[in-house]
Amino acid sequence: MTRTSNFGIYIHIPFCVRKCRYCDFLSFRCEDDGILRGYTEALLKEMELKSKDLRYRYADSVYIGGGTPSILSAWDMGKILETLRESFNITDDAEITIEANPATLTDEKLERYLRKGANRLSIGVQSFDNRLLELLGRIHNKNDALYTFQKAKKAGFENINLDLMFGIPGQTMKMWKDTVRECVFLRPAHISLYSLQIEEGTEFYEMYRDGRLEEVSDSLDREMYHVALRVMCGAGYRHYEISNCALAGFAGRHNMRYWSYEDYIGLGPGASSFIGGRRFENLKVMTEYLDALKEDVSPVDTENIKSYSRREEMGIFVFTGLRKAEGISLEEFRDIFGEDFFSVYDQRVLKKYKGLLILADGRLYLSEKGMDVSNRIMTEFV
Repeated sequence: MTRTSNFGIYIHIPFCVRKCRYCDFLSFRCEDDGILRGYTEALLKEMELKSKDLRYRYADSVYIGGGTPSILSAWDMGKILETLRESFNITDDAEITIEANPATLTDEKLERYLRKGANRLSIGVQSFDNRLLELLGRIHNKNDALYTFQKAKKAGFENINLDLMFGIPGQTMKMWKDTVRECVFLRPAHISLYSLQIEEGTEFYEMYRDGRLEEVSDSLDREMYHVALRVMCGAGYRHYEISNCALAGFAGRHNMRYWSYEDYIGLGPGASSFIGGRRFENLKVMTEYLDALKEDVSPVDTENIKSYSRREEMGIFVFTGLRKAEGISLEEFRDIFGEDFFSVYDQRVLKKYKGLLILADGRLYLSEKGMDVSNRIMTEFV
């Protein structure tokens, strides 16, 4: 089996208007145009430095995430997109995604995104219930989300993802069904659905610890997940990965790269890379990241490079691959690692998870019920 030699590019924009109460990503509150412009310049320098080792390879996916990338001015984002094409070999059919918040996406930004080559938007809607949006700490409301989606379609974006969130404290099944139905009615090309996790270091964690926030039960969380999938699949969406559904031809190329053991380079503080079998991360502290680039030094965190054994890499291949509805190919496993899958892993795992973990036609994949306990099953291979 021939694997693509193409790679993906992830660009981290770690700024937002306000940190959401549930967010544990590397992000900071900032609306200072000077700081945002300075950060953009640093990214341009990092592109120049990291592209030198990739001049003979092609990138066919770019994902600009955050934070809130749409917080940048139209000029700054345009400069990032321009420099991407100047620094890297970007294929003509590359998928180029920009994450956006409905409250920060203007007509000017949409026009410039398209003109500079972006062809996919990922809009963080989360819910169409204003009470839940306020609880989450989002800066937009339902009308903002609806208007922004229609504005993006009118501007010329055909490939739009909407992010939805379930398992929110206080969210009823009716609230969730209403959000899912409203989303499907809009008919975006792609829908991501995530179960809210209360993570340490977030405002939600402090509220939960102090008894001011009650988690949704596991049974309700799972019921919400399956209800959404039934509605989406019934409307013609394909459930191609644990947290993602898409219309035909619109599966997210960049994220599929992560789940398919393919190469990607990360730009920005804390961004991860997997290139040529090497895994490394950028410096997480913003001042250290910026200082390195001022010295024309690649901001890789050389003191914390993790070296994985071959067996650990096998585990990563299986763990990430089982997120996909199609699972993993045993032939591809053999091509990459030079060993038969069941010479490495015990075949008894199939009996242990009968009906949850399926082996058929040379592929190993999770059933829909298996996805409910995916982490338990996937850790068997790590």
